[in-house]
Amino acid sequence: MEVTPAQRVRANIEDDVPVADRTFVRLLANRRIWPMFLFRALSLQGTHPTVMVALEQHSKSFTEPSVRAENTLAYTYRIYFGENVADSARELREMHRPITGLDYEGRRYHAWNRDVWTWVHLTTIESLIYAIEVCFGPQPAPEVEAFYRESCRLGMLFGVREQDMPDDVAALRAYVDRGVADKLAMSPGTRRMQQLVDEQDVIATLEPKLAALPRPLPAVLEKLTGRPVKTLMFGAFPESVRRIWGVPWSAAREREFRAILALMRVGSRLFPERLRMIPEARAALGI
Repeated sequence: MEVTPAQRVRANIEDDVPVADRTFVRLLANRRIWPMFLFRALSLQGTHPTVMVALEQHSKSFTEPSVRAENTLAYTYRIYFGENVADSARELREMHRPITGLDYEGRRYHAWNRDVWTWVHLTTIESLIYAIEVCFGPQPAPEVEAFYRESCRLGMLFGVREQDMPDDVAALRAYVDRGVADKLAMSPGTRRMQQLVDEQDVIATLEPKLAALPRPLPAVLEKLTGRPVKTLMFGAFPESVRRIWGVPWSAAREREFRAILALMRVGSRLFPERLRMIPEARAALGI
């Protein structure tokens, strides 16, 4: 029997929804979703001064960016494709307990700061919805709303207060738009991240195994893919964030961005579904 969107969100937030019944699970299983998710999240979280000072002081984002990207995706996969999601959420929250220090203005911060903790969770949801829609086109509104409600349940498991999460997707997008205008700014950490992006082989960061290819293949690959990957990255940034980063953008670059997305869409159809899926999703869905 088909599970309706309303039935997907359990009354007891601790109860797992079977993986196969989770909204958009087949779309999230697709490999090409995840780089677009990371690029979008980078723009919204990597331009938040408190998030960036915490990353500078407590993470491997600058010393081992590929490890940081792998860890981010590993936990996201566990949340969206794993069982015992409540336990995974508690584990992730506890990992952030010792993350504290002084921000760029000399003020005390903690990872669980209500405003920042909420921003990170809600921009993660917005980034996933963005990635789904930019890769697969607009989705039915009831399904998008169901995905958002499921993600709000996850937020409560992480310790985000229910009253701090917008009522629906339109309100979520309005919240993110306001936050981009009011919360984001260039900071020493964002400037350092910008330099890292300029210097780093993005392909090798997203897929470290490529860096281990025999020379000169990694350099050749970076040369061939450098501009398209940067176009995808900065195309995923909201325009106002591109301005903060000082990234020039034009109608021609936007057309290039859309053309690359279209090529990715066509190219992915050349592979059977099983090969288009990340291993964690294949295992969870028994494919």
